[in-house]
Amino acid sequence: MLAQEREEETAVNGTMTEEGFTVGALFDLPQLKEAVLLGGGTGLDRPISRINVMEVPDVVDWVRPGELLMTTGYPFKHDPEILVTLIAQLASKGVVALGVKTKRFFDEVPRSAVEAANRHGLPLIELPPSTTFSDVVREVMERVLVSESKDLTVLQGRVQRLSHVLLHGDGLHAYLNHLQTMIRNPVVLLDPHNRIAASSDAGPLCERIGEEEWAKFRTEQTLETNVIQIGERSVRVHVAAVPDGQVRPYLMLILEYAADYGPVDTLTINWAGRLLGFEISNLLARKNIEAKYFDQFLQDWLAGRIVSTDDLRLRAEACGWPLAEEGRYVAGVVSFHDRKSNVRGLLELAKRLNWESDSRKSGAKWTVLEGELVVLFTMRADMNGAPAKDSDPEQVWSYLRPLLQEKSASLCMGKEVGKQSNVSASYRDAKRAAEIRRVCGLQEETVRYGELGVYLLLYRLLGTEELEEYQRLYLHPLLELDRKQQGSLLNTLRNYFECNCNAKETAERMFVHYNTVNYRLERIKSELGLRLDDPETKLLLHLAIKSGDIA
Repeated sequence: MLAQEREEETAVNGTMTEEGFTVGALFDLPQLKEAVLLGGGTGLDRPISRINVMEVPDVVDWVRPGELLMTTGYPFKHDPEILVTLIAQLASKGVVALGVKTKRFFDEVPRSAVEAANRHGLPLIELPPSTTFSDVVREVMERVLVSESKDLTVLQGRVQRLSHVLLHGDGLHAYLNHLQTMIRNPVVLLDPHNRIAASSDAGPLCERIGEEEWAKFRTEQTLETNVIQIGERSVRVHVAAVPDGQVRPYLMLILEYAADYGPVDTLTINWAGRLLGFEISNLLARKNIEAKYFDQFLQDWLAGRIVSTDDLRLRAEACGWPLAEEGRYVAGVVSFHDRKSNVRGLLELAKRLNWESDSRKSGAKWTVLEGELVVLFTMRADMNGAPAKDSDPEQVWSYLRPLLQEKSASLCMGKEVGKQSNVSASYRDAKRAAEIRRVCGLQEETVRYGELGVYLLLYRLLGTEELEEYQRLYLHPLLELDRKQQGSLLNTLRNYFECNCNAKETAERMFVHYNTVNYRLERIKSELGLRLDDPETKLLLHLAIKSGDIA
């Protein structure tokens, strides 16, 4: 099909190497019969799409691909060697030729400039002193317009075929392949997150291009033409933003790898971008609607508002998420340490997390429920029946954590459940774990409800007379002693218990001398009259310290 379309286009446009009004045809113009080609002869077959006159030093920022540039040499009259750098810059921007009028501001073009023109394949033309720029502009543009009338016929056929691909739902890959055949060069589509979709010829090339190179097209998005290194070869890349209405649009990249990129190709890419923009906008609109339905389903499931198992499965299938019969689930709540984010910010964060989770197929689904960022993990088993690493909640959290943009936060998880109807119970446990983390000031990256230990008991006693009485008996004397000694007795005792009553390990952990730890422990025993080697006493004091965490 693609080969047939290529033959039809050749019949309309003639041989593809004779496309447009080329640089070589300039010497047939009456005004340029005495012009001399100094260097860059390999670029004579390049088509001219426009013409410009340079009489300012910063013209590089304003030139366009396919442009013939003429100058009297005024910008470099004091230093003609500037031409060497200028030629390299113009070639990278896609300028097809440079015409220089001599004998007015300098006598001759430096040999180094001619060598640069040969090196970059940019035709460098010495214009006769009698050349009138306005006459040349008129003659060139007349021929360009005649050529473009032929191009429009080709363009019409291309647009019709590209529209046909989209209307018949052949898919993005088929669309890029049709485009590649039309312009005879590989095509890459860069999404807002710098992920790529590539035509068949572009795929192998993309494997040799690093992520930093793709990011460059975002940071230098004002440039329509870039140069990228693919192996040992420098390849010119033409960049076109896809008008899809997004803040960070898709970018269409044409790698000028197999053939020259002509004016009709530029027009084709402009139309291809518009057609693709409509398709992407429609796709995003559909996805947003689907996401809202899915988000509501996920919230209802977590909150326990779906009573029937049949209703649950039907709604999951309607959202494109058929549930496995034997699934394991864990609900989590992200607890921010410093401050609570606003709901709008959390919604945007949930969207980014879902995007990244889907791309990695981690089985994590994110939403915002009751003002909190909530996640439901679906855990898969590996060949040995153990939880697969890519679906393990802690593994997933470790690579998604940077998306929080350096906010200190913990993932608080409920108990793992095997029944779909028990997901709401896991969510309730996750909420309780988040509250306990906040009240107790826990700083761990992940907090599991089943591992809260004594904090769960103390949390349930919070505010009761029994806990207050217990703190008066055991916690307050410790705090008073620490205040009188103006030292770290309480912190030493805490670390002593956490090190399983090993004084040497406690000293290493606190970066103090072993004798210092023993001295502090002796002070606690003598001042409070308690035996630290008695198991019951150790339990009472340890609970007193823990109760202080939630006081």
